[in-house]
Order: sequence, then C-alpha cells, then structure tokens
Amino acid sequence: MSGRLVRSGLLLPAAAVWLVALVGVAAPAAAPVGIVASLVAAAAVLATRLRTRGAALLVVGALLAALVLAAVAAGDARRHPPELPLGRPVVATVRIDERSATTGASAAGALRARTMLRGAVTRVAAHDVDVPVLLFADGAGAAVRPGASVRARVVLRPAAPTDGAAAIGSVLGPVRVVRSPPPLQLAATALRAGLVERTSALPGDGAALLPGLAVGDTGRVGADLEQAMRDSSLTHLTAVSGANCAVVTVAVFALAGLLRLPRTARVVLAGAALAGFVVLVTPQPSVQRAAAMAAVALLCALRGGRAAGVPALAVAVLALLLVDPWLAWSPGFVLSAAATAGLLLLAPPLAERLGRVLPRRLALVLAVPVAAQAACQPVLVLLQPGVPVFGVVANLLAEPAAPVATVLGLLACLLGPIAPPLASAAALLAWLPAAWIGLVARTTARLPQLGWPAGALGAALAGALLVAGVLLLARRAPGRVRLLGGVVAAVGLLAVVGGVAGAAVGRLTGTPHDWILAACDVGQGDGLVLNGGHGRFAVVDTGRDAPPITACLDRLGVDRIDLLVLTHWDADHVGAARALAGRVGTAFVGPSDGPEGDALRRDLQRAGAAVQQVHRGETARLDDLRLDVLWPPDPLDGIEPGNPASVTLHVTGRGASALLTGDLGEAAQDALLAAGPVPHVDVVKVAHHGSADQSPALYAAAAAPIGVVSVGAGNDYGHPTRRLLGILRSTGMQPVRTDQDGLVLVARRQGRAVVWTERPVTAAVWTPAE
Repeated sequence: MSGRLVRSGLLLPAAAVWLVALVGVAAPAAAPVGIVASLVAAAAVLATRLRTRGAALLVVGALLAALVLAAVAAGDARRHPPELPLGRPVVATVRIDERSATTGASAAGALRARTMLRGAVTRVAAHDVDVPVLLFADGAGAAVRPGASVRARVVLRPAAPTDGAAAIGSVLGPVRVVRSPPPLQLAATALRAGLVERTSALPGDGAALLPGLAVGDTGRVGADLEQAMRDSSLTHLTAVSGANCAVVTVAVFALAGLLRLPRTARVVLAGAALAGFVVLVTPQPSVQRAAAMAAVALLCALRGGRAAGVPALAVAVLALLLVDPWLAWSPGFVLSAAATAGLLLLAPPLAERLGRVLPRRLALVLAVPVAAQAACQPVLVLLQPGVPVFGVVANLLAEPAAPVATVLGLLACLLGPIAPPLASAAALLAWLPAAWIGLVARTTARLPQLGWPAGALGAALAGALLVAGVLLLARRAPGRVRLLGGVVAAVGLLAVVGGVAGAAVGRLTGTPHDWILAACDVGQGDGLVLNGGHGRFAVVDTGRDAPPITACLDRLGVDRIDLLVLTHWDADHVGAARALAGRVGTAFVGPSDGPEGDALRRDLQRAGAAVQQVHRGETARLDDLRLDVLWPPDPLDGIEPGNPASVTLHVTGRGASALLTGDLGEAAQDALLAAGPVPHVDVVKVAHHGSADQSPALYAAAAAPIGVVSVGAGNDYGHPTRRLLGILRSTGMQPVRTDQDGLVLVARRQGRAVVWTERPVTAAVWTPAE
C-alpha cells in the first residue's frame, strides 16, 4: 500500500483541489457550472486515449474537483436553510463544539468579558437544521461545555461566504443546557481544566504557555505574549498539530511494541490514543490535518508498510476538503498543511545543499525551520505584514524545548485525576521548557522585522520566491529550469528590496521628523501618540486591536512608552493595551467602570507599569511637553465612569498645544466648560469619533484651526456625523480624518500648526467656513 502511495502523484491533484475549494467556497453559486466543466474536462482527456502519467493526473484532478464542488454546493444549501431567520431573535438549539473566553463591547462600547461559542444550530422552531454558527454570550455558565446542547434566544446575521461559520450572532438572555456532553468529552473537559488550574499556581509566561503547548488551550496567554509569539514566528508551538499527534501516536505504538503485541493490536491502540487526543485538544483545523495524516500512516502500518510523507499529506488534505471544503479558507489548516509540505519537500534538499558547507547535523537543524517558514510565508504575510528576520533563530532556540513541554504537560494532564502529586511534579518540570519558549519569544520579538509589501502583492512575491527556491533546489531539474528559478528569485528580491527601500525613502523624505502629535489609523477607536522630544513618548488610548497600533508605533520609531493614558475603558480605546503593557513606564487611567477595567489595570501593574488614577488639576511632564488633566473632577459628583468621565488633556510645549477629549459627550463638554476656561489650542482631538453628541461651545472656546477625527472607515455609527462636521465648519476648524487620511501628524512650523497626512483626502473635499 505504501508503495502505491509513493507512486500515486496525488500532491498536484491535492493542491489543485485546494485551489478549487478556495474559489468554490468564495462563489458557491458557481459550483454547478464548475462541476460540469470538471466532468467535461475529464471526459475530454479520456477521449484522447492518452495513457501518460500526466493524463491520468488530469483526469483524477478533474474528478476530485467535481467532487469538492459538489460538496460545496451541498454544504452551502445546508448552511443556509430557509427555516433559520436572520436579523431577528429566535429560540434555537445549539450544539457546542468549542468554548473560549474573549472580550467584547457592550452597546455603550464598554469593555467586558464574554464567552465565544462555536458550534451548530441543530433545531429552530419545529425544524431540524445543521448550521455552523459562532455565538457571543455574556452569561454562559460552567455547564456550557463542548459536546453539550443548549437552548437559547439568539440573533444571527450572515457570515462571510468563506467563514467556517455560516452565521455569527449574539445570545440574548440565559443559556439553558438541554443535553449534557458525552462522557468522553466530559472527561476531556475535566482534564483540560485540571491542567489549567494546576499551572495557574506557576509563575510567568511558562504557566500561560504550558496548557497551549500540551493541549492547545491558549486561554491564559495574554495579548502581549500572544503578539510576541506571533512576531517571533512561534505561534505554531501552541497550536496543536502534527508534532503533538505524532508524539502521542508513536509513543503508544512503541509502547505496544515493547509489550510484544501483534501489529493489529498496536495499530488499534495507537488509533484509539489518537482519537482520544483529538477529543482532548478539540478538533481544530490543524488537528484535523495532523490526525488525518496520522490515520493514513496507521492504515499503512496495518498493511505492513510505511506511508510516504508527501502522499499521506495529499490523501489527508483531499479527504478533509471533500468532507469540509470550508477548511480551504482556514488559516490554521492552510498553515499546518503548508508547514508539513515544506518539511517534506524543501527540508531534505535544503539540508543537502547546506551540508556542503556546514556539518550535516547543523545543516538539518537549520533546514527544518527555514523550510517551514518559507512554505508558510505567503500565507503569513496576509495575516501579518512583515517578515520576522529572527524567526528562524527563535525556532532554533525554542523548538528543542517544545516536545519536552508537550510530553510532560500531557503527563501532568493525564495524571491529574489519578496521581495529583505526580501531576504537579510533571507540570513543574514542563514549566521550565515552556518558560524558556516565552523568554525566546519576548526577546526575539523586540528585534527588527524585514519590511514586506502587505496584502495580495506581498503574498504573491513570497509565493514567487518560494517557487523559485523549489526550482533551484530540485535535484533533477534541467539547467533551464534552474535558470528560470534564479531569474524569478532575482526579480522577486529586487521587487521586495525596491518596494521596501522606496517606502522607506518616501517615509524619510515625506514624513516630518518634528511632529508633536500623531493620530494613528486604528479603525473605529483612538490611538494617539505625543512626542516629547529626546526619545520620550506618550500614547493616549490604544484602539481595539493590537496590530494597527503596534505597526503605527513601529513606523514612528516608538519603542518605550514613557506614559500611557487610558481615557476610559471602552474597548475601542483600551482593547490593545495588554499588547503594549510590557513597554509602559507609567499609566494614567480614568475611574474604573467595572471588573474588566480593574483586571486591565492589574495586568498593567503586573507588567511593570506604575498605574495612577488621575483627575482635574494633575500634571505630568514628558520632556518638552506638559500634560494638564482638565477632566474628570474629583470627586465625580454624580458623573458616571465611562464616556462622561473620559480623561481630558491639555497638552502644551514645543511651540504647540492640543486638547484631547476622549469620548466626552455634550453634557460632559458643557460641564468641562463650566469647571473653568478652556484654553485656545492648535489642534483638538474631536470627541467620540465625531458623534452628534457634541457641544458647539467647547469647539468655539478651543478656537483650534485643526480638528483630528479618529474614526474607522465604513463604521456602523455614521461617524463623523453631519452635525459634528457642521460644528467644525461653523468654528472655522479644518478636519482631518484617519478613515480617509490615514496616519495624521501635527507639527509646528513658522509659528503655526501644520498637518501631514498619509493620504491627504479630507482637505481636497473640505469646504472652509465662510
């Protein structure tokens, strides 16, 4: 059997089927046309009566494409039944497949803890359905576990066609369990919870990473550590995949061999252990790929052979895509398959070439992470622009520790119910390599990344370089093929170097170095930076997500944040604060509005920041800048925490001044005016992203020539509103908007404030006040 697999040549059909699934899922209405075209193509090749290997591959590929498109058509009909109403409340029965903790925003925008439930609606009204959904709930109890069926009132909206879930929605009110999970899933949930609880007593990053390394539970990995793992290309270590499945399968198979059990018994025991492990870690897309590949290997072992890696990967990919074509769009599945293909196809020839100039073992050690990184890079560029220069180094340092942490963590997990002292000892031993991985991640994440074009262009360039590398490494490739690979590599590298250098020159020549205030484009939220001079910076709010603010800080050359100001606790102002926590010296915060704000404050303190709640009358110095707190008052005197109590700053120095107003509404703005005179300034950060809840008197009092609106493109709130723009026009204030203009920088030149924008759009369409 293994010989036939080796000679099957299924890799190209598997890649073609993945591309077909990618397109078919994005445009399911065209699936019937694609099925007919595939069958016609297969029939046309058969009609030629060619008996070549290429003809056979074309026929197989066309038939498999027809099958996967048929699966798309059937799956799309299942995902959108007419019985399931969208956009209005409905009582539904939902099977829970996965549960995780997350944060979300309330109707008022406040940050709060939420539960994310992934599963399927199985019944609505009197109809049985099977619709994959992603739900967010505020009060899911501990009994809502994977495998349980619950009944709840939900409001659903359509998801993107390429999303694994057909609908996304919110749970309204309580969640009632109508069927408990099967005993096996109950046991797996208890084992995972036991490991998380046991590691919670351990310190630092090792405790946060260990459950992820062992069973894929990353619930305790903070945003800053998660970003560090991403920046150092180490996130695959906490995403259960092939290595974990291989450890379990090989260990059980070897143990059965030591007991001299027959081959069939060894395969059955290893298969049972593999199935149990999948239940324990939950069947994430990367786990499905690894488990399917391990199952192919076990089937080959049952026949007395060994499965070749590439055909086993191809069979696993084909089988999974035929069952669930939406996996083609899953980053976890694609990265898992790409990394495995890189190890199987690129690592051996790369190790051979490196072995000509390096010791053989060192060449193999270097080839493995380089091959995996290169194979994944076209996808990684789409997820996070930039290439981690030291990602290979990070993997070289961290990879040896990963299997040790995995095995010992699994032992701690399994021994928990039967031998708690041994489980605690195993967890303590596993903590050491996990802590080492955390140290490597944080250290290498601080090192520079290689600039790389973003989006489809960056992915295409990375893909071209990958193809060129494959052609250059091919053992039996003709000279012309290798020459083509060299030309493609040279052109690709020139394009990357030229693009990066051009962008750098453009930034150096076009971006003012003497900027005082920067408004980062963080979407619907605030992310401001103050430049005090001499390498000292303050950040006022962070936006909702980490990548936009961290990319902006990198672009502005901000490494250390001397002062972080969190004006209030809405998610669009503090959502990315944890990702910056390790870089903060001092933090000014407003009054807490609940437990989530308190938890964030504690996290900042644990990361080393000195956190201080501030009020009117307090002052801070940032080298050449002075920051005066104008709001909120102390005591609050009935002012509710949140938007009305936003920390409001008057910034002066370096010849300029600014008024930063957080999310103050009209009533709070009038109260601010009543508390004392508002000074004339050069620039106002428009409150609440340009909502209609504004006081004309405040903007008239500030008399600023520039109003910066930090707002997200295409937001659902209609910000900035017509009323706000009318207020700015009436006061003669020139608006600049991050949704249209991108990054905004304000400087002071020749006695007046000047504005530089990444994309000067607003000024081109703005009509000044008459």
